[in-house]
Amino acid sequence: MRSSSLRLRIAVLSVVISGLVLVAFGGAWWYLLSRQRIEGVDTEIRALGSRHPGWLANRANFDRFSTSLEFIFGEEYKGRIIFLVKDGEGRTLYVSPGWPKALEADKMDCALEDDATFGSHSTNGPDAARPGPPWGAGGGKGWGGMGRGQGPGHGGAGVVFTKIPRFLTAKTAEGTWRLGIMGNKELRLVVGLNYDAVAAELNRMRNIFLVTLPAALLLVGGGGWLVAGRALRPLRKIREMAERVTAQGLDQRIPVAAEDREITRLVEVLNGMMDRLEASFNQATRFSADASHELKTPLAIMQGELENALQAAGAGSSEQQVFSNLLEETQRIKTITRGLLLLAQADAGRLKVVLEEVDLSAALEGMIEDARILAADSKLGFELKIQPRLWVKADRTLLQMAIRNLLGNAVKYNDPGGSVGVTLAAENGEAWVTLCNTGPGIPAADQARIFDRFYRVRQSDSRPTEGLGLGLSLAREIMHAHQGEVALKESRPGYTCFTLSLRLHPAR
Repeated sequence: MRSSSLRLRIAVLSVVISGLVLVAFGGAWWYLLSRQRIEGVDTEIRALGSRHPGWLANRANFDRFSTSLEFIFGEEYKGRIIFLVKDGEGRTLYVSPGWPKALEADKMDCALEDDATFGSHSTNGPDAARPGPPWGAGGGKGWGGMGRGQGPGHGGAGVVFTKIPRFLTAKTAEGTWRLGIMGNKELRLVVGLNYDAVAAELNRMRNIFLVTLPAALLLVGGGGWLVAGRALRPLRKIREMAERVTAQGLDQRIPVAAEDREITRLVEVLNGMMDRLEASFNQATRFSADASHELKTPLAIMQGELENALQAAGAGSSEQQVFSNLLEETQRIKTITRGLLLLAQADAGRLKVVLEEVDLSAALEGMIEDARILAADSKLGFELKIQPRLWVKADRTLLQMAIRNLLGNAVKYNDPGGSVGVTLAAENGEAWVTLCNTGPGIPAADQARIFDRFYRVRQSDSRPTEGLGLGLSLAREIMHAHQGEVALKESRPGYTCFTLSLRLHPAR
């Protein structure tokens, strides 16, 4: 499973955290706003009940009380105010014309709790109000307003509400009502205000919040994406530099950005690591090159001396056999030394390539003839499809070495009586050489490492592993020096195929 990018994860995390914060804030804001609206309605209900309680002193004037409330509070309250009056024993004395039928005035519970300490607060005045405990589910807080006074044209004391008011919310077909129940031992007054406008306002605010929340989160996500991109910009520079680092590009360094102290320290550490790697690599490369170069002369002298000794030894003698074996091993050491020298030069970017026009078709046919001689004992068959007169510009000696290494492997790792297929064709301005052979194939576990130096494929049968493990490495470095490529196209039991590509040169 492919992991998501760090930049995307930062943006998503910003959205998640911001979303949680906004939702929590919105929930708290909604709760406080709804409580504030409910308390405002409750305050209005207390004001309505205590504005002119003198009307309640004369039980025959309830209608005038309703008319007075509408006159005092204006047309905006018309149809929004309902009230119910009951005596202390629960008998209904008056029901306003707009009272909802669903509330069943006769059955409505108007019980109130006694306020034992109410009279002790007379110093606060007759209209004093203070918070009280909540009453019932959805109940409100507060003390009912106490009114003393007389209605117009009436004498005598007004009605005093001596019990703690109770508030509740009721939903009916006509709408939602907020009811306040106030009174004393002899009288109960239920005043209701239509709650639909307040509920609609709260719902509108909630909907606005829910609509704007996705847009806000989108902006936060975009901001997080941009901030993450800016924060990761130094890491992209490090990645681009690392992609340019090769054996020939160990001198690459990351520019230090003074404005980012955290990144600056990381860049300094990486640059220091690259300095150490470059010094170690150059030392190893120089050692390989110098050792290989210094070994060339003594090995050439040894080879000459052994050839002379071999000629001087008697035919069939033990000395001749010893000299022959030594000469063979010396030749093998010379091959290893030359391969190491070429690889060291390639690593250092100093592989000398003398370019000339080469008829690849003719050169390939000549190398195949040499391969036929090597394959004579194995009785291998050759299947050839060579397009004539394909010219390339290359170092003839190095190119022949690369192709001979592939041909040698096709012969060496083949089955007796097997076959070797060689194809040369032009495609998209490039010459493509395909070399295929029968044989055990390359195990899947080894295919990723066949171009490593000194790596030799472990044979699944009892045959000993042959070769030095440098042929494919040399072929790849030689092709890279020619801006070409060599690759394993396919390998399975019984069949292996390599491809080699090189840019074509216009024919003469």
